[in-house]
Amino acid sequence: MSTSNYNWVCFACRTALRKPKTLLTPPKCQDCAATCFCLGYKVEVPKRTDVRGWNRLRLECEAREKTSSDEDAVQLVGEVHAKEREIAHLQSLGPNRDRQKQIRKLQKET
Repeated sequence: MSTSNYNWVCFACRTALRKPKTLLTPPKCQDCAATCFCLGYKVEVPKRTDVRGWNRLRLECEAREKTSSDEDAVQLVGEVHAKEREIAHLQSLGPNRDRQKQIRKLQKET
């Protein structure tokens, strides 16, 4: 499997790097040593002198990150509710040793 390079940017310095997407940790900016932000390989990087373009890109990235974290939170809540429903269902079936073990396991996961 071939790896493609992604655009990593530092918004403080308005610099961009091309690094593989398979990095375990985000690269550091060569100028200020701040952690770079991954844009992917399709997002166009503005020129260093285009301050408005960099501000627009930063706002888009912040919005995308917020949306992603909101979706992750919604998914986590959904998983917790599914486990709670499963616990309620198992408890409604009556006492059983294996069922009690499964209920305890689900309760630890929530």
